[in-house]
Amino acid sequence: MSQLSNKTRLYEALGQIVVSFKTLEQGIDGLILACMKSPATQGKTILIDQVPYPQRIISMSELVRELHREYELGALNHTLSALVERCVSCEQQHNNWIRSYWVPEVESAVGTVMRLRRSGDNNGVRLEPVDIVELENFIVVLNATVAYLYGFHQKLAMNFKRIDAVQSHEIFLKTPRLVDGPGGSN
Repeated sequence: MSQLSNKTRLYEALGQIVVSFKTLEQGIDGLILACMKSPATQGKTILIDQVPYPQRIISMSELVRELHREYELGALNHTLSALVERCVSCEQQHNNWIRSYWVPEVESAVGTVMRLRRSGDNNGVRLEPVDIVELENFIVVLNATVAYLYGFHQKLAMNFKRIDAVQSHEIFLKTPRLVDGPGGSN
């Protein structure tokens, strides 16, 4: 019974990470597109689907800074820097969790799953226990970053009127909730 619970929680968490990260990507794309609709950046073209995630973050930051002088942004300048850092960190953590080779069938304690990791000497692999709560905590961080991005976008739109406000906040804030698994609630 505990293995089924671990496996179910693992797959739910991984699925939620994928969905929340996709929502973050859509938020970044939305801010880029909103900046590009501004008269100051209308001559620019970007094929967002063709741009890797790290470059999208850079593009988002550059477009916002192109539309707003640093002194105009004030505290939002620091917010933009922090947002860029959070987006970079989220990608690194996302890749760490999603690109892991999970082995939930291996016997482990309730709330713990195993994954294969390269040994320090790169000559082999070892099993490493991972507490599922770590993945669930990352989902919270991802969802908070999405909300942070949405708030930043809205603040820019309201303060400067140079970019469109996000039309539907549900896109950003309608994030999945953790599901109560058979082993208890989260």
